[in-house]
Amino acid sequence: MRDLRLNMQDIARSGHVTRWHSVRCARNQTLAEHHYLVAMIARELLRRLFGPDLSAETRLRVLEYALIHDTPELLMGDLPSPLKQRIAEIAGERNPITRIEGELSPELIEYRRALAGSPLAEIVKIADLMDACLFIREEGIGRHAALVADKCEALLRQRIQDASARFPELNWDQVLSLYAHLRGETGPDNRVLFEQTQTECLRKE
Repeated sequence: MRDLRLNMQDIARSGHVTRWHSVRCARNQTLAEHHYLVAMIARELLRRLFGPDLSAETRLRVLEYALIHDTPELLMGDLPSPLKQRIAEIAGERNPITRIEGELSPELIEYRRALAGSPLAEIVKIADLMDACLFIREEGIGRHAALVADKCEALLRQRIQDASARFPELNWDQVLSLYAHLRGETGPDNRVLFEQTQTECLRKE
């Protein structure tokens, strides 16, 4: 069998490999955009939940995992979640998706194993869900997209609840606080502040 491990040529295409194929959206989200935002959200959650107590090496490991967590989609495409769930139900432990992901990105599997069962893995998954919620709420069109957004946010809340039960020493309320901020429900909107500043400058002139 040929070596199908992803290389930099594949990574370079992440700027035009798109997601959300089964949901009507105002624009496409690229895999590169998704990876970047998940990494940035995870970075902020690490800061809020751990403060300065986390080593630079551990932070780097989490961010690297966030930046490659969906790289198999470069060749597999973005499989809809209901399809993934159905395949898992049928295949059980011999899930072909997991096998293919391992063939394409052994590094990804190593990161998953290294972080499995830790709050760090939860942070990346929550960041992944948070970006999905943000995108589909902002860019989704129509009734189906609204239903998907509702389901996505329900999954996010459930994930936070589960993480709180498993790792009660961390303040998981920070996740919803960050989500509200990203939705524009709390905190300043720098776009508006910047525009106001420019308007004030023009008036003074």
